[in-house]
Amino acid sequence: MDSILFIRRENNFMTGAIVNGLKKAGFELYEEPVSVNSIQQYKDESSLILFYTDGIEVIEDISSVLVYLKDLCIEENKLLYLIGDPNEFSVICKTVPKASLCDTMARPLDMAKLVNDMNKYTSDTFSQKKSILVVDDDPTYLKIIREWLKNDYSVTIASSAMQAIMYMSNNPVDLVLLDYEMPVTTGPKVFEMMKSDPEISGIPVMFLTGKNDKDSIMKVMFLKPAGYLLKTINKEELIKTLRSFFVNQKYKK
Repeated sequence: MDSILFIRRENNFMTGAIVNGLKKAGFELYEEPVSVNSIQQYKDESSLILFYTDGIEVIEDISSVLVYLKDLCIEENKLLYLIGDPNEFSVICKTVPKASLCDTMARPLDMAKLVNDMNKYTSDTFSQKKSILVVDDDPTYLKIIREWLKNDYSVTIASSAMQAIMYMSNNPVDLVLLDYEMPVTTGPKVFEMMKSDPEISGIPVMFLTGKNDKDSIMKVMFLKPAGYLLKTINKEELIKTLRSFFVNQKYKK
């Protein structure tokens, strides 16, 4: 069972009940005041940050704390769970996108539900990693991309259109990296097949292409994908591009 970083403004009856209840349930807890230094000290030791929001309006430098929490959620896929008043949640979500929160609990405290939620969000089966499906007929290229992305994303590879469509129909996918020039069934044809299926039509697609001439790029962009990537892209640029894409997706929600 993973550790939880519990941040709160001060110790009181409610925070004591939360700490005792979670420890009794078997969780290892780091209990700290709401500050950037506290979060920074324990963020790598904890899989989830539990924030008791009572009195956030009087916390010194709360804006810097919220910006730091936002960066952890978006850039490091940290889980943030709020307990408090919905009005306090609204204040926090002016800085931290609502889509970045794993969950919230409005007072009064439901300890049984909180324990269940903590079990859920700290379990090995729960993953905040985005799921990327890479579709290409070149097995060597597939292995390279999977190796590059495996630490930051949940990566699945497919070497054919049918394999990709079947996978998407049965598994959640956040983004498809799709080879434009595949034989038999081309990337654009796969894109058309996705658009005609309501269950997978909303999955964003970025085309992979080996051609960077103007005509080729115009053909790709005419299909209105989420973007396109040249196959000459290096690891650092690929990770940077994908991170920016998912950050923008979060702010759109």
